[in-house]
Amino acid sequence: MDNYPDIIERCKQREQEAQIEFYSLFCKSIYASCFRILGNAEEAEDIMQETFIKILNNPERYDTDQEGMRRILNRIAVNASIDRYRKKKKNRFTELKDNYDYSEDFSEDTETEIQMKLEAIYRNLSLLPEGYRVILSLHLIEGMEYQEIAKKLKISASTVRSQFTRAKAKLIELIQNDRIS
Repeated sequence: MDNYPDIIERCKQREQEAQIEFYSLFCKSIYASCFRILGNAEEAEDIMQETFIKILNNPERYDTDQEGMRRILNRIAVNASIDRYRKKKKNRFTELKDNYDYSEDFSEDTETEIQMKLEAIYRNLSLLPEGYRVILSLHLIEGMEYQEIAKKLKISASTVRSQFTRAKAKLIELIQNDRIS
């Protein structure tokens, strides 16, 4: 957007119209990130609103680069969503004690197929069990590493890996069934 720097300058002056423009630029993508993690429209909207309040009340956090600002907003929203999820659900993950190498379960072709079917992924993501949806969203969509997810969710990295593998398999199954329907 050509007038993004102008919007930022006006936001720093706490101009309400500029804040509304700022909100409009980012609200859909921030809401989508929150919803993928929380799976609840009202909670996703709450977290999205809290994210914007944090930024709008702290003008020193504005980034003059629009993509940089999107990353800042997304990181705040994702972290807040994870916190909300953790408070809401005690422990939805099953710790596994085996030494199985899950990376051999899927070929590169399967990875490519998942990436090429983003629309089907988003459509079927909400059908996954909650723990699967959260880990899959954080790793594939938000780009978080297993260790980071494990730390945020307070579970082991091996649990994250196994849940991710199972979630990916379930998502593939849902997508394949979706194509048949």
